Amino acid sequence: MTVLQPTITPKGKTHDDVLSQEIIRLYESEADLLDLPRLLFDGIGRLIDAEVVAYAEFHYPSRDFRALVSVGDDPEARARGMAAFGRHMHTHPFWQGDPGFFGEKALRESDFFDEETYLGLPMVREVFLPSRARRIISIVIQNEGYVVRLSGYRVLGRPAFSDDDRDRLEAYRPHVLRTYRHAQHRTLSNLRPGDRLRYAFPELTVRQVEVASWLAEGKSNEDIAAILDVGIDTVKAHVKALYSKLGADGRLAAAVIAHTIPPFGRFPPLWKLTSEAWGARTRPKVGQPSE
Repeated sequence: MTVLQPTITPKGKTHDDVLSQEIIRLYESEADLLDLPRLLFDGIGRLIDAEVVAYAEFHYPSRDFRALVSVGDDPEARARGMAAFGRHMHTHPFWQGDPGFFGEKALRESDFFDEETYLGLPMVREVFLPSRARRIISIVIQNEGYVVRLSGYRVLGRPAFSDDDRDRLEAYRPHVLRTYRHAQHRTLSNLRPGDRLRYAFPELTVRQVEVASWLAEGKSNEDIAAILDVGIDTVKAHVKALYSKLGADGRLAAAVIAHTIPPFGRFPPLWKLTSEAWGARTRPKVGQPSE
């Protein structure tokens, strides 16, 4: 006779069907980095009953950020809010998603600010209240050179995020981290050599990327000249420029770089993969294709 084992849950906790379903959805999706934000918008929104969810990347070297938001609003109002966020994000580690501050926790605005202090903050008055956002809860995921911050928002009049909401989001975080790494791997495995070079070396011209793409496939200068319908001397000039910009000492080295260079070593994915992300001084390129 088969004996069914009881479901094991952490001591002092009851089984959470909603959390379990959202974790299953994460893994079943097999998302890449382009699909992941929308997946997390829906999952976090359901998990903690948030009206709005934001997916942001904070880039330490440039002290800048890019963000996607689950809802649309007036573009001019969104631009003002993003610019204000950029001005005030360094006033508290909660705003900038400092991983040393967050650790593996889910943190709420109410963990640090009383009601009067919070409502008087420039960040709140210029960024959140104009869009009717009142309650905030966030988790962060650290990467090399940048941090991904996921935040849920409730609008004015809604209750604060509870300890149960916090515990759910904290329990969800390690699965988000694992899913993010899987998504990153899927994205990288699908990138062509030319895309890798274009993301990793934004100073390359369009023609140089084209030449490098064919070079990475083992084409000779003569082949590339014929494919691009240009003179052989033009191809040689582009190849020479490529060696200089890539730091390569020959065709083999340039081809290896094209196939293996980390594409997001200088700027995080939202800087490169989509034209829909907002920044302090950047707005989506409406009607233009993603890079």
